[in-house]
Amino acid sequence: MTTVQAPATTWHTNVHVNGEPYPTRNYTPNTDGLNYDSIGLTPQQANHLTAIHETGHAITALAGGGHLHYAQIGPVANNPSATADAYCCNLVDDNGHAQAIYYAAGERAADRWLRETGLWTPRRAVAAEVGAHGDRHKFLSINDHLVGYGDKPVDYRYVHDLADRVLDQNWDAITRVADALAQHQHLTGDAIADIAGLPNGTHFNL
Repeated sequence: MTTVQAPATTWHTNVHVNGEPYPTRNYTPNTDGLNYDSIGLTPQQANHLTAIHETGHAITALAGGGHLHYAQIGPVANNPSATADAYCCNLVDDNGHAQAIYYAAGERAADRWLRETGLWTPRRAVAAEVGAHGDRHKFLSINDHLVGYGDKPVDYRYVHDLADRVLDQNWDAITRVADALAQHQHLTGDAIADIAGLPNGTHFNL
């Protein structure tokens, strides 16, 4: 990732994940039960929010030239222990931006969907950020020398901004795929590419 001037950002640190402060753009004084099932959404809304999050990853993987294997949001018939995730390989990443966008896209898609559906509240927005703690950890574990929360050359807000641009360019495709994912719980990468109207990239081993 190229070095840029970190934008002015206030990160709130009253939320803790695994005993450690977890910086959030949004603020809520009540940090208990910050998950999609405990923020006042119906089960259907929570299911769709999860689908939007994973679809954000999936579509930005395709947009970045990667090969998308699948996206899923919970247990499926042939894998009752499955959890929500999107899996891709061979993501084109000459300048570090494609990886950054991929990891940040889930939480930014969730935040946008909450706003566009009139469901956004600060508490739900914080929950969307907390729901991305695994994504942030994976990205920052290989970029902690460069990217941080106001303490490194690149502020994580810049990573959000990169993701927002790609989400904006592909939002119609994201909503179509999320509708299908919310219904089926699991979609192959090729199925997602077909719905989105985007090519699926080359598998890493081919």
